Amino acid sequence: MTAQPAPTVTPPALLDLWQVGDYLNMTDDAVRRLIRDGVIPTVKIGGRPKSRIRVRRTDLDALIEASLTPATTGPLAK
Repeated sequence: MTAQPAPTVTPPALLDLWQVGDYLNMTDDAVRRLIRDGVIPTVKIGGRPKSRIRVRRTDLDALIEASLTPATTGPLAK
């Protein structure tokens, strides 16, 4: 019997604050601070003062890519 590969789980396109924290390996307070400071763009769903806040996964991926510092030495240096 051969082992089956684990299924790939793709995160949803819109993440809530807790999912953003898991995705970035950060605390909820740190995520809220980045949102408050305008570092992470948000989507408000509902249009009311207590609207639900969501973050696009593509925005998080772009933030990670923009924050990447390339290696200067070693096998990963270009």
